[in-house]
Amino acid sequence: MTKLYLIRHGETEWNVEHRMQGHADSPLSQLGSMQAYWLAEALDEVQFDVIHTSSSGRTLQTANIIKGRRELQIQSSDHWREMNLGEWEGRIAEAIKQEDQVNFHAFWNEPHRYKPLAGESFEDLQARVLPALNQLLAENVGQTIALISHTVTLKVIMAHFEQRPLEELWHPPYFHPTCLSLVEWREGSPQIVLHADTSHFQDEDAFGY
Repeated sequence: MTKLYLIRHGETEWNVEHRMQGHADSPLSQLGSMQAYWLAEALDEVQFDVIHTSSSGRTLQTANIIKGRRELQIQSSDHWREMNLGEWEGRIAEAIKQEDQVNFHAFWNEPHRYKPLAGESFEDLQARVLPALNQLLAENVGQTIALISHTVTLKVIMAHFEQRPLEELWHPPYFHPTCLSLVEWREGSPQIVLHADTSHFQDEDAFGY
């Protein structure tokens, strides 16, 4: 049986500051590292065959914590990076909302209508991520795969398995830092076992941003 574990990175310093990240990067916060260690503990008995991650620093930090003592090489790729947010990257979300109200509203409420001046649209992200996903699954049939990535990238992947239209991308569940999704292939068909699960959190105030 093929098993795909999908993991969002831990909370970052820019998450705390409400800055948009995208391809830009910031390190895990203290809470973000703790979230990753909690998940690593919860997954300690899982026998991963491969660990794949976005090439961004925050996902690589998270992946190294999840890896733990496993003798596996972490395989990073730009395919799994977050959506390129262009000129929004590194900026406070509220300031962007005030300056670009139409696009900001579209980004969070009508993703199919979001048309950035720079960076990627949601359709661009789908075109980058979904072929890579199909290749990853084709190369690892019958394996247990860990993929550490980002909110929008993971939302696109899960929407693909749900056959959810793009305009409903932001419908629940919310993807908290280090949330865990699990998809298993049974008789050739993908079955969602977990979707943005946070049961590994050991502190009720640990949801972060």
